[in-house]
Amino acid sequence: MEEMTLEDKLEQFACARCNQCCRQAGYVYLEKNEAEKIAEHLDLEAFEFVNRDCELLNRRELVLKKNADESCIFLTEEGCRIHAAKPRQCREFPVRWRTAASFDYCEGLKNLFPQRRTA
Repeated sequence: MEEMTLEDKLEQFACARCNQCCRQAGYVYLEKNEAEKIAEHLDLEAFEFVNRDCELLNRRELVLKKNADESCIFLTEEGCRIHAAKPRQCREFPVRWRTAASFDYCEGLKNLFPQRRTA
């Protein structure tokens, strides 16, 4: 019997909604039209959303602001405030991109790969 590849197994990923990915250091990069989509979801003008909730990284890349503890500013006790309009980077985690540490904090990955840990 042929073994499943990591990518094949990741297609079975089910998000446990632990929101740990929203608490990790790093940036959420916005692609073309994502600011407008999020602004609409928040019932804001795009300009207002960008000025209030985004930063310009390296003078060319729009990213979501984050809290002092590195968590996403849209993370609440109930979950993601922009879940219905979240950026592609968020939608594709961890199936299309992840770090080695993702296997330590993501409950969905822990459930899918119970034997795998980076530490």
